Amino acid sequence: MNVVPLCKVPSRAEAEKILKELTGHGMVSLSKHARERMAERKVNFQQVLTCLAKGKVTEEPVLANKGGSEAGYEITVERLVAGERLRVGVCLRFTQSAKVITVIKVKD
Repeated sequence: MNVVPLCKVPSRAEAEKILKELTGHGMVSLSKHARERMAERKVNFQQVLTCLAKGKVTEEPVLANKGGSEAGYEITVERLVAGERLRVGVCLRFTQSAKVITVIKVKD
């Protein structure tokens, strides 16, 4: 499986497609920071997965050149989940996985 393109920064639509595919294949992990924010904000993993699978990318993807397995494209995804608007920061890593960086409840 090779869903994260290495040749160019994906468009928002391409990033959504990549994220949905990675989520569907269970290729999502959580950073320590994301786990801490989820506990603090009372958001569970299923809510995060729903946001990733059905949400909209709200900003243009940005290259996150952190080196090694952490390199990829950072995106922000939003979705109304369980009556609350979630904003999830995620990195589409070149290692063909998605790593959740942070989780925020958006106040309207």
